[in-house]
Amino acid sequence: MEKFEKFTKGLSKGFEWLGVIGILAMFAANLVDVIGAKVFKWPLPGAIEILSFALVVAIAPAIAYGLFIGTHLRIDFIVDKFPKILSTALRPFVSLMCTILFILISWKGFEYAYSLQRSGEKGGSSHIPFFPFAYVLAISCIPVILFFILETIKSLKAKR
Repeated sequence: MEKFEKFTKGLSKGFEWLGVIGILAMFAANLVDVIGAKVFKWPLPGAIEILSFALVVAIAPAIAYGLFIGTHLRIDFIVDKFPKILSTALRPFVSLMCTILFILISWKGFEYAYSLQRSGEKGGSSHIPFFPFAYVLAISCIPVILFFILETIKSLKAKR
């Protein structure tokens, strides 16, 4: 169990660094766009699309680590208001439902990314393909799924 938790947390931290790269890409695109527009009267073509793509890379990979350190709002804040015995009974169910939700999001994300890849869909002004970012979203669900599996197991052990 400890190895699984350590692996999941390490994987989540690694994905968080991908999120940092997304933030840096947003910063760089915005900087180039503003300097280009103000100084050279030539803004970055497709800047809004580039920022949107970088936003996906910034947010999606960091979700799992945010869950580990407790910075994401979870449904548990409602469950915590229930009596202790009821909240203890509901916690595994909530974690299992979250696991199922992210499995479905990942599955459909992979399907969507593949359809974008096959169709060759690209941004209108940046001409950047959409599919890599859909894959980033789908792959980023994997550490979240592992986190909720871990939470489900922990809550079932605590129930005893």
